[in-house]
Amino acid sequence: MAQELDNLKVLPSYNVENIIIDEFQRCKGHCYLDHAAATLYSDSQIKDTLSELQSSLLGNPHSRHFPSDTSTQLIESVRQRILEHFNTTAVEYDVIFTSGATEALKIVAENFQWNGSSKAFHGPDNDIVPKNNSEEQVHQKHPEVEDCSTDSSTGSSEKQVIEASPGAFVYVRENHTSVLGMRGLAHQAGAEVYCLPYKEALEIFQKAPYTYLVGDNIDSFIDGNGRKESTEPPEENEQLKTRNIDRMNEESFSNRRNCLFTYSGQCNFSGAKGPLEWIEQVQNGALNDFLKKSPINDQNSLMKANTSDLRWFVLLDAAGLSATCPLDLSRWQPDFVPVSFYKIFGYPTGLGCLLVRNTAWQLLNKSYYGGGTVLMVDSRQMVLVPRPRLHDRFEDGTLPYLSILAIRHGLDTVTKLTGGMGNIQQHVFHLARYTHHALKSYRHANGSPVARLYSEEDQWDVNTHGSIVNFNLLNSDGSYVGYAQVERVASLYNIYLRTGCLCNPGACQTHLDISQENLLHQYEAGHVCGDAQDLVDGLPTGSVRVSFGYMSSYKDADLLLKMVRECFVDGPLMLELSWMKKSVVLPSRTNVGKGPGEDKLHDGCGNVATHDKVTVISACIDVEGLKFSDSETDVITERSLKLLDSKYNSQQSHNVIDENEKVAAPCVAGELSNSEAASLTLTDIIIYPVKSCAGFKVQKWNISLEGLKYDRQWMIVTSSGVTLTQKRLPLMSLITPHINLEAGTLTLAYKGEMDVSVPLEPPVSTTTEMSVCGGRVCGDRVRGLNCGPKVGSWLSQMLGQPHLQLMQQMSKRTGKLESDVHGHLRESLSLVNESQYLVLHRPSVRKLILEIQRRGLNELTEDELLMRFRGNIVVDGGDPYEEDTWSSMAINDLHFQIQGGCRRCQMVCVVPDTGERTREPMLTLSATRGSSMKFGVHAMTVIAKESTNMPELNLFVGAPVVVYTSNIDARSQS
Repeated sequence: MAQELDNLKVLPSYNVENIIIDEFQRCKGHCYLDHAAATLYSDSQIKDTLSELQSSLLGNPHSRHFPSDTSTQLIESVRQRILEHFNTTAVEYDVIFTSGATEALKIVAENFQWNGSSKAFHGPDNDIVPKNNSEEQVHQKHPEVEDCSTDSSTGSSEKQVIEASPGAFVYVRENHTSVLGMRGLAHQAGAEVYCLPYKEALEIFQKAPYTYLVGDNIDSFIDGNGRKESTEPPEENEQLKTRNIDRMNEESFSNRRNCLFTYSGQCNFSGAKGPLEWIEQVQNGALNDFLKKSPINDQNSLMKANTSDLRWFVLLDAAGLSATCPLDLSRWQPDFVPVSFYKIFGYPTGLGCLLVRNTAWQLLNKSYYGGGTVLMVDSRQMVLVPRPRLHDRFEDGTLPYLSILAIRHGLDTVTKLTGGMGNIQQHVFHLARYTHHALKSYRHANGSPVARLYSEEDQWDVNTHGSIVNFNLLNSDGSYVGYAQVERVASLYNIYLRTGCLCNPGACQTHLDISQENLLHQYEAGHVCGDAQDLVDGLPTGSVRVSFGYMSSYKDADLLLKMVRECFVDGPLMLELSWMKKSVVLPSRTNVGKGPGEDKLHDGCGNVATHDKVTVISACIDVEGLKFSDSETDVITERSLKLLDSKYNSQQSHNVIDENEKVAAPCVAGELSNSEAASLTLTDIIIYPVKSCAGFKVQKWNISLEGLKYDRQWMIVTSSGVTLTQKRLPLMSLITPHINLEAGTLTLAYKGEMDVSVPLEPPVSTTTEMSVCGGRVCGDRVRGLNCGPKVGSWLSQMLGQPHLQLMQQMSKRTGKLESDVHGHLRESLSLVNESQYLVLHRPSVRKLILEIQRRGLNELTEDELLMRFRGNIVVDGGDPYEEDTWSSMAINDLHFQIQGGCRRCQMVCVVPDTGERTREPMLTLSATRGSSMKFGVHAMTVIAKESTNMPELNLFVGAPVVVYTSNIDARSQS
């Protein structure tokens, strides 16, 4: 690797290698690069949490006994620990526990008071009582005073009704879906909704004047016009320091339109950090002029006429930022801060908080009240007294007090291991920068980029970028590699990353240039959020994201880069590095010693990394619009420079490009020709009785309504209903089934161990006595009969998994695939994933073997490769991959509808005879068959659609096969 890239490897201030050894042994052999979704929990945190649970007697905090009081004190101590983590106090912020950042956002959206007071009712002692709730809320100055007001309809206590117009909700476009969800509630409340693109926000705030608030403690706030408005300073007494939110100055609370600006501290798509300076700028009215534009929900905006009565508040979505970066709330003071704890230290999930600035309390006007949130409630009339502290009002029901206990141990463990969030921020930034700059420098042998990177700018800085690198890979002809293909290949390297739009449609659509028209076109083409349809018309629908955590190392980054080099670079790798001269000043290289002919560098884990020798050659290429003079050089690895002349001069003749999908590497020249009509024959019939276990070949077999009789009629599930497959447990390939039709039994064997048998058809008299179990197949909930404890124990012993069950299918499933000609066919399915039959074509298998050998990878026999693809019907004759054009097929009296190609996953890499995983044939599929890596075609029997009484039909080996193309012409006939 070039020295310029090596220089980007900056040693962390803590020992990552020791942390991995001591805390994350379970990750050995795995490369986890999805920390932005959820980071990993450490062994120490779990041990400390478990130890405290084992030594403590804890009860429901709503009770009044000793265990209850212990839980209450524990919760309050954790609340204080959270405030300390964010460098603030209870005088400045309150902590509301939530199920996560999404619920925190929802709380603000549901309860934000968009106007000063839509209907302000003045109760006793001049308290302002919001009357837009269904209940009459009785408030008092002190918790011990119970001073009930009368209904406003009587007029006895009503002093004034103040009308005010709603304010505005402004969100940065590049925000999480959970933020976009806020706009519907804002719209329902009458607020005007504005979408602000990130780049436009940068321009606005660069022009806006910036004013710092003075003083260590905020005892005043500035309205939208720069006027200071007085508020009561919070009391220091523990009981009264969180004062009643309704005792606010009337002039500052009424006749105002409250505006909320929401942006992300760190974009979960690109990793760009939103400037924290925006907080005070917005609070000082920097967005007033922006509201003169038309909102997205109302083209007749009232904001254009008047902005003098606006008061601005800021919600900083810190779920991504706080995961790896410090957030100092004594310096930056947003009004609302959602946080998710599992993103910081992994455990527990389903727990977060909403930090609310005390000066913004009056903005949350709660309607619903659950258990524990009121001081008094009258069940006979609409009267209640809410609790005075904000978090007590919003934490409905019993808090997850046992999970809250783990938060303190999580924060303490992270600090103990790393020295604090500042050290983590530096480490993950350097990891991300190294990965980003390497990918941006990679070139195919023809000089074209290997990756398109999605970041806001090349000038990377720890204050502008975080732990995320987002990209799409490109073929040497400039076409995109689908993200699903990258994800499948990554799985072969045990690399775990995230693909798609990452629940951030704004950033995805911005960076991928997806217009409104293209978005609708992709949806009409069948693409929806979370699916694997990665390309539509050759353009990406999402991207690939890798993200780092405090326990990540340069080994992780280098493994990702190795995977890209080995699987997605066409020809010898070239490095284009001159663009980095315009980037940040690179750190000094850390040399720990040099041997003859090699440099040594710590990789950030305490390991010495040995770098590939590189050869420098002169070249003049135009890459991404950057011109290089003849004196500048490009770097290529010394992976046989002789290939430059021999291989790439003939590249065009070697590339075979399908009309629908671009290949990622050269194919064999001249072997994909359109042959004349050839004789096709059925050569193999393979039955797989137990889902994901081995199959066996037969010479003749009956057909049922669901396909081959007894095919995938059983599957192995855990006691909790999890379906086991070879993806989870490759050893399942060693379980060999055999069906004895005369005896009516299914027998399972495993590597010479004593076998076990179950009946093919359970006796009717015993079915009521057999227990029912279930699992999932491709999202479908499936119920079936538990075949008994004997076979379950046998499976647990053979596979080394506890409490396994063999389930026989009871309920039928309906197919989801559709035909190009007939649309949705709704055929009946067994426990197969997608179709009744999977048809394999032997010429295509032979073609793939040649490709694997040509690439110099491991050799496979035809029969072994055939069994890896787990087809039911195997046909020989004709040209390789001609099955891609088939629309239907006939074998004797049976007619089959072809339902499209089969997308392949890492199961094809399991060696049937050993249960071991290899990287082939998936790597070659990726290189030769496009992003979907299709191999073989799905099919269904047409008669299964037309009849519920299946006639006695069967298949037999040696039968002639007739296939038809989409033009309904006979392709071949014997």
